[in-house]
Amino acid sequence: MMQIEMKVKLHEIADIEAGHPFRGAIPEHEHGDCQVIQVRDIDADGLVNWGGVICTQITGRKRPDWLREGSIIFAARGARNLASCMPDLGRPVVCAQHFFRITLKATNDALPEFIAWQLNQAPLQRYFRRLAQGSAQVSIHRAMLEQATITLPPLEQQIILTRFADKALKEKQRLTQLIDNRRQQIDLIANDLFK
Repeated sequence: MMQIEMKVKLHEIADIEAGHPFRGAIPEHEHGDCQVIQVRDIDADGLVNWGGVICTQITGRKRPDWLREGSIIFAARGARNLASCMPDLGRPVVCAQHFFRITLKATNDALPEFIAWQLNQAPLQRYFRRLAQGSAQVSIHRAMLEQATITLPPLEQQIILTRFADKALKEKQRLTQLIDNRRQQIDLIANDLFK
């Protein structure tokens, strides 16, 4: 049975907005009213390191656009332009101005996890590298992100691909942990030899 795939531009299936406009450095407040995701909080796999996400106090007149489950954030500045799909957060969270917040339109058959995964894959990463601007601080403009070509297979296939990618990532994390454990064991043996 033949699977039908659609190719669309990202702006056709999603609304794309800039992250929260902080002025200057983002101050950390232990008892702030929200957490703020910064570019440094995204790892090489596009996952948020929640242990490093700081709390802050939102000031100014602009009402925050809170991230919610299924929101996608895309790092528009820096060496890695990766996307991350938000889980059920259970608390107020915003992304800094160096991100784009991508919200899928309700009328389409696209999974946010699948769109985030696709944005992180080699074909779109090559597209972003080719169009990125700046030398010291590389950046992706909204128009570039809006024009990114997304392939939409049927929903069932998106679910299968997303689950497969998730399993592969968990496998990578387990293997990395095994490698780190082995390195620590070898370091202990080496230290004992030189005592």
